[in-house]
Amino acid sequence: MTNEDLQKIRVAAADKEDVEFELDRAELVLQEAVSEALSHGADIHVVAEVAELPLDDVVKLAAQESPADPVLPF
Repeated sequence: MTNEDLQKIRVAAADKEDVEFELDRAELVLQEAVSEALSHGADIHVVAEVAELPLDDVVKLAAQESPADPVLPF
């Protein structure tokens, strides 16, 4: 194994970590948007369809309280 091989592995691992972070952030933003829409009286079935989430997941989000500090997109 060469130093170049190790460097490629390091870069790939860092790229993967970055993508995982962005996915986590996007999931939080989606959850917040769903919760906000529901708190504004949106139909839960419509929200589930638009968010492309199972209805059960949206029902669980509806049961949770809104977070104190919203997650804002970059």
